[in-house]
Formats: sequence, structure tokens, C-alpha cells
Amino acid sequence: MSSDWSASAAVVGFIANLMPLFTHEHHQGVYSARSLLDGTLVLPLPDGKWSDEDAMVRIHWQGDASRISTVHGDLFATPIVERYVRLHAVGASEEAIAAELWFMANHFTHKTGCTLYLPNHQEPPHPAVRIGRKAMEIGQGILVNLLSPKL
Repeated sequence: MSSDWSASAAVVGFIANLMPLFTHEHHQGVYSARSLLDGTLVLPLPDGKWSDEDAMVRIHWQGDASRISTVHGDLFATPIVERYVRLHAVGASEEAIAAELWFMANHFTHKTGCTLYLPNHQEPPHPAVRIGRKAMEIGQGILVNLLSPKL
């Protein structure tokens, strides 16, 4: 697999598409992602020192070449994807945000071959299940009203 299609490059490409948090940039001839919030630069690492499955990325914090970290791309991407989902879901319910995060986590896996770190996140229920739950809540209210003594 060429470094252009490595897991590391795929993670960087995914992050770069999370606008308006990040944008695409070519840094010294390398396709990278730049934070529009603080200038942090995310670069893919070429195959070699780590296994491609590790999807390691190099982070230049606030764009400062003297402040560098090398981290697993999926771990770095997790809070960014969560923030992206929340930004685009302003005003939505937590249930809707969780469903969108589930979709984005699956999309991340499809695009990169990596998995976001969301240990407690569960698949959202099918819409029919949600409707059934709402009907049960409504039905319980009616049942309580019918059985309650009239005051």
C-alpha cells in the first residue's frame, strides 16, 4: 500500500474534511490537516517505524514545529469527531447527537479502517423502536390518568 493511501494518510484526510474545525493544507509537499481554531497541524507518518494499522500521525501543536507529538490517529480523531458532531447538531437532542456520532464513527471506520475510541457508545435504536418507546410513554400517561382517582 502506498503512503498516499496508508491508514495514517486516511485519518489525516478524514480530519481535514471536518470543516469548519479543520481544513486541508499541503505542508512541505505533504497533504495535511490544519486546525482553524488554533493552527495545530496534523501530518501523516510514512510507513516504516510503525505498522500501518497503528495509523500514527504527527501533531505540531498550534503549528509550532518545536512542539511535536506522535500519536495514534484514531485517538487524536475521537474528540475532534465528537466536537464536529456537536457543532453541527446545535439544538438537537442528546439522542440525535448520539445517533449522529454513531454514524460518524462508522463513517470514520469505513474511510480509514480505524476505530474511534468510544467505549460506552451504543448503536442507536431503530426508528421503529424509538416510536414504540414514545407510544409506550404516552400510553403509560393515559393509563395512569385513567386509574388515578379523580380529585
